[in-house]
Amino acid sequence: MHDLFSFPAQRRFDLLAVGDPNVDLVFTVDRVPLADQKVLGRRLPSFAGGTVANVACAASLLGRPTLAYGRLAGDADGDFLRREYERFGVATSHLRVVQGAMSPTALILIDASGEKALVYSQMPGRTLDADSLPAALAQSRLLYAMPYDLPEFVDIHQLARAAGVPLAIDIEAAMVPDREHLHRLLSLCDLAFMNDATYRAILGEAPQLERMTDLLAHGARMLVVSCGARGAMLAAHGQSLVQPAFPATVVDSTGAGDSFNGAFLAALLEGQQPAQALRFACAAGSIAVTATGARSALPTRAQVEALLAKGWQDVP
Repeated sequence: MHDLFSFPAQRRFDLLAVGDPNVDLVFTVDRVPLADQKVLGRRLPSFAGGTVANVACAASLLGRPTLAYGRLAGDADGDFLRREYERFGVATSHLRVVQGAMSPTALILIDASGEKALVYSQMPGRTLDADSLPAALAQSRLLYAMPYDLPEFVDIHQLARAAGVPLAIDIEAAMVPDREHLHRLLSLCDLAFMNDATYRAILGEAPQLERMTDLLAHGARMLVVSCGARGAMLAAHGQSLVQPAFPATVVDSTGAGDSFNGAFLAALLEGQQPAQALRFACAAGSIAVTATGARSALPTRAQVEALLAKGWQDVP
């Protein structure tokens, strides 16, 4: 066990994933259209998605007992999203149904290079129910969430702290209007993930380990930045790491970051040191891009270990 986090022991679930799953409507296009342009594309079957939900499925598939907490619409899409959670072994006892609501939806455009653009529509209202979350926390060792709504996230943070459960978050540029907001989010978590594009959009520069370490002064114990084909970077108190990426043929990058995050958390929860966890996560992320759909190529442990055994990562 590493000394950066103190996970509660002997809980039923390793990971508590707090957030509403969504339906992904996916189109493939040669290029993403600009304003007032039309392009031809091909619609694919609907997929189950959502950042938190994808991370939950990734961690569960890698062997970590995972509990989903959030809302489902009381319609066919909601039933579909529950079944998809269960297909990956994620427990759904703390999902609550909202009658009359529409399921959160993401419109995803995948261009010829495999990169994506998307529009996301949330379900109105709060995911958090302060009466039920403590029971879920009491069964869990780590909470993972997306802090889109700051007042709601502050409440989640307070409940997690009261339960003695560490808190991991994924930060996106769309949720951070300025650096002060970023600093506030870092003060409310133990572990923060960002991708390279988010880091550049918020901070106006490429990720640098020294700067990442400086950001930890605001409260987080660890900051992890995923950089796609360039691998990943990690800053923690007393530790800085750079991990090269594995070679991969990109079919669809949707969900690759979620696979990375889920694998990193799974590795930490089973006691891997940060350097091992970062390498494990990069391997998982490289596998996830090889099929269309956020969860279509989420890897099993055997697949990750087979890729790690090839040793490509040891060459910068």
